[in-house]
Amino acid sequence: MFDILIKNGAVVDGTGQKRFTADIAVKDGVIAAIEPNIDAEAKEVIDAAGKVVTPGFIDYHSHSDGAFIYGTDAYNYLEQGVTTQITGHCGSGPVPYYDGLLDDSKRFLSAEEWQRVRDFCDDFKTFTDHVKTMQLGTNMAFYAAQGSIRGRVMGFKPDAPTDAEMKQMEALMAQAMECGFLGFTTGLVYAPSVYAGTEELVNIARVAARYGGSYTSHIRGEGNTVVQSVEEAIEIGRRTGIPVIISHLKVLGKKNEGVSARVLEVIEKANAEGVFVRADQYPFTAGSAPLSSQLPPKYLTEGVAALMEKLTDKDLRDKIRYSVFHEYDEFESGFYQAGYEGCLIAESAMTPEHVGKTIAQLAEEWGCDGLDAACRLLRENNGFVQGIYFSQNESDMKRIISHPYVMGGSDWSDYPEHFPRDQVAGGHPRGTGTFTRRIELLRDNNLRTMEETIYSMTGLPASVSKLPGIGVLKAGNRADICVLDYDNVRCNADFKHPFKKNDGVDFVLVGGAVAVRGGEATGIKNGAFLQRV
Repeated sequence: MFDILIKNGAVVDGTGQKRFTADIAVKDGVIAAIEPNIDAEAKEVIDAAGKVVTPGFIDYHSHSDGAFIYGTDAYNYLEQGVTTQITGHCGSGPVPYYDGLLDDSKRFLSAEEWQRVRDFCDDFKTFTDHVKTMQLGTNMAFYAAQGSIRGRVMGFKPDAPTDAEMKQMEALMAQAMECGFLGFTTGLVYAPSVYAGTEELVNIARVAARYGGSYTSHIRGEGNTVVQSVEEAIEIGRRTGIPVIISHLKVLGKKNEGVSARVLEVIEKANAEGVFVRADQYPFTAGSAPLSSQLPPKYLTEGVAALMEKLTDKDLRDKIRYSVFHEYDEFESGFYQAGYEGCLIAESAMTPEHVGKTIAQLAEEWGCDGLDAACRLLRENNGFVQGIYFSQNESDMKRIISHPYVMGGSDWSDYPEHFPRDQVAGGHPRGTGTFTRRIELLRDNNLRTMEETIYSMTGLPASVSKLPGIGVLKAGNRADICVLDYDNVRCNADFKHPFKKNDGVDFVLVGGAVAVRGGEATGIKNGAFLQRV
């Protein structure tokens, strides 16, 4: 007897090949058979007539490594069809621990609980040993965050590493790879990752490459300098042989509309020359990042907490203001690219009354300019504020999403609680609907076929990450499966109501267990810690 039998569905198997009608049998967490007609008993039969059956979606760019360690159930990912999250991006992650890294969690953890988290995040071995004991809502796979590695060895010093410091960072990179991590990531606009030069990154890349890892980068500039920044990432791949993935590929700035065509040409040329380059993308024209990260990194060399104390100094704020709007070739702030009216507050835990307002609205309420308002908001929240920045062009977003080298990635994380579906503000729609929105855009604009669309979210990221047993529906693979009403898949979340439920995601199986039924997460936690082959 099978555990689950999915009958009569149109199977899109994740390879990019044409759909076919078949039944899928699941036993002991894996796909036991895929055949035209399986006439056998099962504990549960799911009739998928008129529906599309696909592999579970793989989010190539999740930040849930900073959330799942507190016991989240990943409902917001499961309900959009995601069964695997690849995390550790933008050079930031909870491991290895350095002073200040986990300070935000002190708001909701007891001193004893915080110390426990700090201990298992001490290094990559203690972290992976702990993850293997956890119940996970989705499968989880990890990149090593270069910013955290640098923070562990050098703190927030902007200096080039000494030989001894470089060796320490290389040793930590090797430890991560030996623990099954996929490679390493950078966030070259975020302190302390931003302080690394190209040579330093080449040295780390060589270590990861020796183990068969890859390099994924939030590049140094995504607006005026986006082409040069993509070229730097490619150069690291060229010099070390490491595969390169450009994180949340985009073009910032209304005046830069159309530059995505040049960026994609650069990527195509590199691949033609033998440098493996891919990208991930979220399908929205607004990004999100900590508000503190919109201050030029040259003012963050002592860390966020230290800067908060200094923001009472008007002269310092004047220097920051000048830098944001006149030294944008050095650092492109969201304040510069989106304007204060385009900076929306998504989270400010100590002043929740400001969530859903723009920095421009706060400035008007407080009778000051936008920079002063942002600094005051940061100080009132000890530096922990999340912003949303409306600074992208839809034409560039559509050009990028339709490219065959581009995978799906949310650039978000597990929600810490189940929010009311109709709650106003407090999140980003990509946290609820990245993958349903991706299907909508590609389907409704006739940008990719169904098979190509599913491949970009399943078989392609499985191949790029070198994660075995996922991304393709075939006997012996993990039973991570979606049953979709494909033609009616809809992302209902938006920037006003970021938690609205999706349409069209009927069933989701994680390791053979029904994690979503009728579009609603069941609470089952059956994910696994995945390691590269």
